[in-house]
Amino acid sequence: MVPPAPTPAAPASGGPSGTPRSAWPDEEAFREAAHDQGWTDGLPVVPATPERVAACLATVGLAPDAVLGAVPTREVTVTAELAAVNAVMAGCRPEHFPVVVAAVRAHLDEHGNCHSTTGTLSGAAHAVIVNGPVCGELGIASGAGCLGPGFRANASIGRALRLVIRNACRAVPGGLDRATFSWPLRYSFCFGEDETVPGWRPLHVQRGFAPDESAVTVHSVMRMISAWDSTSRTPEGVCDSLVAETRVHGMSGDAFLGDGINVVYVVGKEHQRFFVDAGWSKERMQEYLWPRLTAPTAAPRDRWVNLGAPANILIVGAGGAGMAETWILFPHLAWAVTRPVERVTLTP
Repeated sequence: MVPPAPTPAAPASGGPSGTPRSAWPDEEAFREAAHDQGWTDGLPVVPATPERVAACLATVGLAPDAVLGAVPTREVTVTAELAAVNAVMAGCRPEHFPVVVAAVRAHLDEHGNCHSTTGTLSGAAHAVIVNGPVCGELGIASGAGCLGPGFRANASIGRALRLVIRNACRAVPGGLDRATFSWPLRYSFCFGEDETVPGWRPLHVQRGFAPDESAVTVHSVMRMISAWDSTSRTPEGVCDSLVAETRVHGMSGDAFLGDGINVVYVVGKEHQRFFVDAGWSKERMQEYLWPRLTAPTAAPRDRWVNLGAPANILIVGAGGAGMAETWILFPHLAWAVTRPVERVTLTP
């Protein structure tokens, strides 16, 4: 017998639609109930038993009713217990949960703009970029294939944020999620940064954290484009190809976001080596890219890129050898927000 499971949206009082708590005879019955009640992304989920939820909460030292953030426009408050329930359902182990908490807090930051990025017709996804020692400890992939399937920590942590968005923030297709098509990136999108690139400060260090701290950056993604360039052999050449690809699409903003919006370049190994060999830091890349990205438009398919400062260009080293490419993560209407991973040391 499986113990009574907390429900994804309101464990203390009922399910996402006020469904009372129930005891299910086995895990298969819970999984079927989750599909029937609309608590899942369409894939099977792990039953969120009280013991599993408590094990997650213990890793962060938070009370079940501790508030991680809110969506005022939806009258939604996300508690630690709600996040833990969805993390368990997504397949997270307890040690993954501190990363999930950091991701939820980042997403629910005012400038993470949850209401817009989860309800938009464009179907924005949310990239969870992890930095620091926690990547190695949890096996969060940053090398070959890191943007795709096959890595438990990447898949379950990214999926946990999406289930929180669905079950706690009420972004359900046909309801508050108004995506015209949506896209597979919304199942799960989490990866680590390769922090071994010589001369490159990790993303979290650039954003004010110490190298030995762990942190999560959540970036809303409206489109993801591969800037494939196998001909350039210089830092300037690679950067110019990134500028050209970015300006084909352009980036706008609004009064709420001001000049704080970001673009993320996930630079692969074949491109990295041209910068490393020439002694280019991330900061030098940012200084080269920024005036070219923000220059006045010069042609019909040359669009302005709204970036308030060079530091708004986020550069992440990741991926494996082979293709000479960099992935561009264009934003929806949100800042990329970074939050620390805070963990409790558990005594055996």
